[in-house]
Amino acid sequence: MDNVPPTPDDEQGDAPVTVEVRRLTAQRTLVTVAGHLDLHTAPCLDDALHPLVTDGEHLVLVELSAITFLDSTGLTSLISAYRTTLSTGARLALIAPSPPVQKMLHLTGVDQVLSV
Repeated sequence: MDNVPPTPDDEQGDAPVTVEVRRLTAQRTLVTVAGHLDLHTAPCLDDALHPLVTDGEHLVLVELSAITFLDSTGLTSLISAYRTTLSTGARLALIAPSPPVQKMLHLTGVDQVLSV
């Protein structure tokens, strides 16, 4: 199990993000994300997702129930990972999005594109 360390609080007092990567099987990985996913913390998610979505024939499950805030940068991280899967053959699915995540996915229409 790999853990990406939380980022320090930014100047505005945003909560850090934690990203936990757990291999479920050889071809299935669970990525659990908690906290604020924003401009300052999205790179942690990018760093965790990139090697997984570039591995073709791999299913990446992103569990978002503990996300308390999602801005456009965090949303872009998820979309970017999804776009990468289109060319690599990997698959990405969002699991149990929290109410703030559900709202952002619905408002932007991303819930119609990404598997939720």
